[in-house]
Amino acid sequence: MKRHFEKKQISIVEKLYKQHHKQSYASAGGFNSDDDELEERREQISEALQKNQNKLYEHLSPPELCLDCKGPLFSDAYLWKYLVNQFVINAELEKYKLITRTEAKTKFLLTDADLDCRKPPLRYISRKNPHNPRYGDMKLYLRSQLEARALEVYGSFTSLEQAKQKRELNREKANERRFEKKIHSMRKEVGGK
Repeated sequence: MKRHFEKKQISIVEKLYKQHHKQSYASAGGFNSDDDELEERREQISEALQKNQNKLYEHLSPPELCLDCKGPLFSDAYLWKYLVNQFVINAELEKYKLITRTEAKTKFLLTDADLDCRKPPLRYISRKNPHNPRYGDMKLYLRSQLEARALEVYGSFTSLEQAKQKRELNREKANERRFEKKIHSMRKEVGGK
C-alpha cells in the first residue's frame, strides 16, 4: 500500500509544537538572544586580555635576523607579532608547533602558575575551540617556549621524565587502591547477606 504525502511534509514534532505553543517553531531552537550577548561579552573579554598581554611587549622592536636560519625576519612576522619569538615560521619543525594549554600541562607537567605567574609570562594565541564555539577560547603556546619553561622549572629533561614516571606510578597505585577498596566492599556485601 502506497502512502500519498502532501508536497510539504510537516514533522510530528512540529505539529505538536504548533498545537501547544504560541511562538513559531523555527525560532524555538533553544537559543536565546541573550546567548549572543554573552558570546559578544566573552569575545570582548578575551580581546581585552590579549591587548593587555601585548602591552607588555609593545616596546620591543622586531629583530632583523632569525635565530635559526639567520634569514631576514620581517617586521610583521607571525611568531614575533603574537608570541615575541625571533624565528621565521617553519611549520615542519617540531619546535614551531602550537600546543594547547591542556597538552602543555600533560606533556611538560607545567601548572597554571608556571604558565601565567612565573616571570616572564608566556605569550599565547587565543582561538575559538573547534569542538564547540560556546566553550572557552583555546590558548595556544609555542612548543619551544614551553620546553624552555619546563627546563626552567625542572632543570633538565631527565628530571622532567623522572617526574612523569613518578606521577604515572602514583596514578597506578591510586587505581590499585581504589580497586582493592571496591573488592573489599563487595566481599563485605556478599559475606554480610
